[in-house]
Amino acid sequence: MPEDGGGHRVEDEIFARNAFIGALEGFVAPEGTRFDAVVGVAPEAHRFYKNEKPELTPHVRLAYPAYSCAFSGNETLDEAITRYRTLGLTDLRRGPSPFLKMRYANTRTRGRSTNPGRGLADPDRLLDELRAIEGGTGSFVEFENRHGDVWRAETHGAYYIAEWNTGDGRPREIGLDDLLDFAVARLYA
Repeated sequence: MPEDGGGHRVEDEIFARNAFIGALEGFVAPEGTRFDAVVGVAPEAHRFYKNEKPELTPHVRLAYPAYSCAFSGNETLDEAITRYRTLGLTDLRRGPSPFLKMRYANTRTRGRSTNPGRGLADPDRLLDELRAIEGGTGSFVEFENRHGDVWRAETHGAYYIAEWNTGDGRPREIGLDDLLDFAVARLYA
């Protein structure tokens, strides 16, 4: 990969925070696209030539235009593999798919996450689960953005939101529409 003009390899910068899937912000895309980052995918995550030329795979890192909101820099190998497989990186018409981890439990529908912690999820799933907990006293949805900020929405006759990393952690009442707008804004930050 080329140098950045200061003797540093851009590739090193892309993978500085994460050896499996790294993103470098500040990319300026051609007019008509909104990409603002470049993502690099390591061979452990892409396994691109595993069938045709398996001996080549360990030596190839892939790079694509991307959206900075899609990557935390702290993805595990399993999360990097999932992001690589689900983001559609070769589709240059794709929109942003922000990084999101969540868990939930709905006392009304009895729906819940099956993993013990927060797992990768699609933003539409977050919005669906936030809507679905209405009327389920004691139900909650926890969600985390790419910065590692965590919020917990609960229902106890009304919606409440608690900001764990960025606030005092005490729940405050919030309307559903405001909650949905709040969640979307935090994912794209």
